[in-house]
Amino acid sequence: MNDENRPKTMDQKNKELREKWDKLHFDSQQGRAGEDPYPTTSDSLRIPLYATKSYAYSSLTELLKSHYFYSRTENPTLYALDQKLATLHGGESAVSVASGMAAVHLACSSVLQQRVDRARPKKLKVLLPQTNPDYIPNVIIHNNQYTGVYRLLTKIYSQIGVMTKIVDLTNLSELKNAIDESTKLVFVETPSNPNLDILDIQGCADLIHEVNGKCIVDNTFASPALQKPLKFGADLVVESLTKYVNGHGDTLGGVIIGPKIELQNIRYFWLETQGAVMNPFSAWLILRGCRTLSLRMERHCSNALKIADYLESHPKVVKVIYPGLKSHPNHELAKKQMKAFGGMIGFELETVEKCYKFIDLLKLIKVGVSLGDTTSLIEYTSVMTGIDLASWEKRRMNMSNTHFRFSIGLEDSNDLINDLEQALKKI
Repeated sequence: MNDENRPKTMDQKNKELREKWDKLHFDSQQGRAGEDPYPTTSDSLRIPLYATKSYAYSSLTELLKSHYFYSRTENPTLYALDQKLATLHGGESAVSVASGMAAVHLACSSVLQQRVDRARPKKLKVLLPQTNPDYIPNVIIHNNQYTGVYRLLTKIYSQIGVMTKIVDLTNLSELKNAIDESTKLVFVETPSNPNLDILDIQGCADLIHEVNGKCIVDNTFASPALQKPLKFGADLVVESLTKYVNGHGDTLGGVIIGPKIELQNIRYFWLETQGAVMNPFSAWLILRGCRTLSLRMERHCSNALKIADYLESHPKVVKVIYPGLKSHPNHELAKKQMKAFGGMIGFELETVEKCYKFIDLLKLIKVGVSLGDTTSLIEYTSVMTGIDLASWEKRRMNMSNTHFRFSIGLEDSNDLINDLEQALKKI
């Protein structure tokens, strides 16, 4: 059989499809990448929901030629989502998983822990970091870090012999001083949760690369519609798909994006072993959400800027934190890294007593955790996201006890401002 007549492999088909999708602009990619044409089979306009655990073949030969074996590793619906997200981020590959925290854990595991294959128990003990106390690997995080990641790295990873250093990553000199020969990873969340600090992705990546470490960026607050960390030197990107990418508040998910070889290691070892697998229905819902991502983000951003301006001018609001305001200390860096400034606002009132009264007076704006939904959600940070943190931990994380994290939805901005106004008048 001539090479011209030989059936194309899955990798060849993927390469040709990716070249096609890469020629499109973002607004076209979000609807077409991974879906047009569907990379596996079917002429369906929408991606089919493959609710299956196994794939059966007529022979062992056919099985060995196939791409799909068991849905803990790969599923056709998830595969389409992975292709889309890799394209939107400009990465070689992506792996969608059960939640944003699962994405963080798997990405960090792949960097901080060795993959040990076929080692006998005696050899395995030598590889454990606890057996060599002079060489304890460390990871560096920002002093205003999402609490889920903070707990994972400081309270769980410490038990497997990984030390976490907490520094002010808005100051690159502090990062430079914290890095040593045992630093494996700097974890950059920008904008940060909950304080909306803007961190210099390129600067952090350059410094950690000097010691052959990795830079992982949590892009949840921005989404690929506003920020593409791989362009600024990040090695891996993680996102909670639960938030803006899905955007409809009806499912959980996470994703890791990066080089193909590293994502293969994460998929076929870390994910296969730890089992934090996304279910096909969640992937199907998130694919639906992806198709309107840029449109939704435009509205989130325009609403947020208008509301941030309103809050900044209100006499009862003592502080407003929004990267789109010139008053934000890293406004210029945000302009450099981000297409627009996102749908998240932080603000503070004068006293704890006023905070409790204010949040109970809101009517249109809903009180709840999470973000990135079509519905506006507000949380009183210290008693919601930060409820399980000790007082000293909140102080170290610069978490004010009068801070609100406000996720601006898609409602009319005038209605949202009217709701804020009626509540503020009564405190």
